[in-house]
Order: sequence, then structure tokens, then C-alpha cells
Amino acid sequence: MLKNQFELNGFFNFFFSNEQDRNQRRWLSAQAYPSGVEIFQQDTPSEVVYFIERGFVKLTKLESSGRQLIVGIRRKNWLMAAPSVILGKPYSTTAATLTRCYLRGISAEDFLYMVKTDAEFSSHILRMLSQEIVNQVNKLVTIGCMTAKERLKCFICEMILEHEADELKKPIQLQLAIKHHELAQIIAITPEYLCRLLKKMEQQDFIRREKHYLTVIDPERLRVSRI
Repeated sequence: MLKNQFELNGFFNFFFSNEQDRNQRRWLSAQAYPSGVEIFQQDTPSEVVYFIERGFVKLTKLESSGRQLIVGIRRKNWLMAAPSVILGKPYSTTAATLTRCYLRGISAEDFLYMVKTDAEFSSHILRMLSQEIVNQVNKLVTIGCMTAKERLKCFICEMILEHEADELKKPIQLQLAIKHHELAQIIAITPEYLCRLLKKMEQQDFIRREKHYLTVIDPERLRVSRI
């Protein structure tokens, strides 16, 4: 799965560095968004596709009962809202920045034009959407096979891997626009159990919790340790 994701990332990295490509110029310049900012809202017209250049975005869905569920986390080198635009339907979820993000936008009209006229771009969009199906299956397997502690560690490790390699040698402070019960929902445990896991990780000197922040004390140690 990681190999496929790296290949997709490589395509988009090359695409946005190719300033001579006319299709590349259809995209807006990357814009910075602080954590906790809503990018688009469920059931509104899907007018823009967003490329995540850096950061994490939370996708939520509001049920008819009024309950809000987290249905996915999107990270670097992912296109948000592509399925809605391709199907000509409203945004199926609400997207909000989980960390500080850099996003590029492209109008639905220009995105569809590229899908229809650029065979290589269209091929990579198909691969990206196929990868999402594989990821959803793997997520179900992970919930069944990994312990809650392992799932929490994986989530935190994904966050720190957004940083450069040399930054992993020192403490990393993460500002996450996510509530305690939402994090519990992501890793499929109760908020009470999550509280116990975080407390244990603090006692083991993996993390330090502060208001609105979580500091990973030794990122490399966390990455290779069995917690």
C-alpha cells in the first residue's frame, strides 16, 4: 500500500513542479490554512477540488439524527472532493483542517476538463480512487488485527511523519484540531479507554499533553518501540 501511495505522490509532485504544463496553471497557488478551518460543507454544491500539499484534513458526515461521524482523514498529496465532482453531486462530507495545511484548489469545471483531456492525469485519478477502496478494506482489517495501543501509535506516527527527517531527532509539538471523543472514534475505542492509553504513554515518556497540544518527546523512539 505504501509503495502505491508513494507512486501517486511522485506523480503529483512532478505535476506541480512542471510549470510549462498548461493543466498545471489551472490550479490556484497553495494557500495556508490554520488548524480547525472548514474547507467545504456537506450537501453544498461541489464547486472546487482541493489538493493537500501538506497537512491533515478531517472528513465528517452529519447523520439525520444529528450525530457527526468522522469518516476519514486525508493527508499530503491527496485530492479531496474528486468523487463528488466527477459524479456531479454535492459534497458528501464536511472537510476541516486537522493541522495547519497548505491546499491548492481547482474549479470543478477545470478539473473535469483535465480528467477528460489528460490521459495520464485521468489514469492517476483512477488509481487514487482505487487506492481509497483498498485503504478502506485495510482499515477494517487493522481494526480487527491491531490492538488499540498499536492503532493509537500508528495515528500519532502518521502525524509526525509529515515533518522533515531531521525534525524527527527532537521533540515534535502537534497542534490537533480534534476533540478527545473524535480521536477515540478514529481508532475505534471508547473515550475512557483512550484516556487510559494516553496516560500510559505519558508515564512511559513517549508523549506530553498540554492544552490543544500533544508533544512527541522522542519521535524516533516512538516509531520503533512496542508500546
